[in-house]
Amino acid sequence: MKKTILLLVVILCVCVGCRHSDPVVAEVYNKKLFASEVASMIPSGLSAKDSIDLANQIIDDWITDQVLLQEAEKTLSVKEKIFDKELEAYRKTLLKNKYFEKITADADQFKVSDDEVRAAIQQTKVSLVAEKEIVRLNYVKLPKSSPQLSELRDILFNEERRLSEKEHIAELCADSIEYFINDDQWLFWDDIQLETKIELDNAQQYDFPRTYETSDGTDSYIVVILDFKSKQTGEESDDYFESVRTMLIQQKKNDIIQKKTKELYQKANKKGKINR
Repeated sequence: MKKTILLLVVILCVCVGCRHSDPVVAEVYNKKLFASEVASMIPSGLSAKDSIDLANQIIDDWITDQVLLQEAEKTLSVKEKIFDKELEAYRKTLLKNKYFEKITADADQFKVSDDEVRAAIQQTKVSLVAEKEIVRLNYVKLPKSSPQLSELRDILFNEERRLSEKEHIAELCADSIEYFINDDQWLFWDDIQLETKIELDNAQQYDFPRTYETSDGTDSYIVVILDFKSKQTGEESDDYFESVRTMLIQQKKNDIIQKKTKELYQKANKKGKINR
């Protein structure tokens, strides 16, 4: 316990500029993690407690990774450690997603009127009288190995940069699995919680914005909760109405993507570029 506290104090000192030495804060199978490395992943502006909590999490995650990597290196054959196919598949996924973003970039073609929202609600017979926790947030899910993780954390956990660098955030999120950086849109907390496993007991008592970083075996989640409502009830709920609008916009985007995919398939087939 004492050693952990001393190490964390050293990390915090490095964060605020005490760079006379760079001690090792963790070592696994001769792999060393230095205080400066941990410090570089702790954004400025956090409270002492949040900095310590994040430092602890970074160190624990690093140790876990090293243990798993050591075992994987020892257990897997040379052939099993060649990932050319996996990397190419990941590159293709990124290319397709980037293309989909490009062809759906014009927001005007996806506008949804109030009448369309009402019709969708009536058609699906979704009751507006519901008790749901809703949040406004910025959210990024990306691989733990992503080189963008540290910079995204620095920006999103700094309120001034988070607000002023939206375009840069979107650029950094190019290799993310999913992200949401719209400050004004309310979302159902259940959907976010299911993914991140973050608990918000008595959230109405928190001061917002509130930052979180969690991870599972392969992915990291950076979450900045801007506001939270414990319930929404009644047909006058604007938040629920807008959440349905968001769903319809996404459906329109999916329709465009499917239509374009079909057109490209037919075009290639007509030119004789497809053989099967």
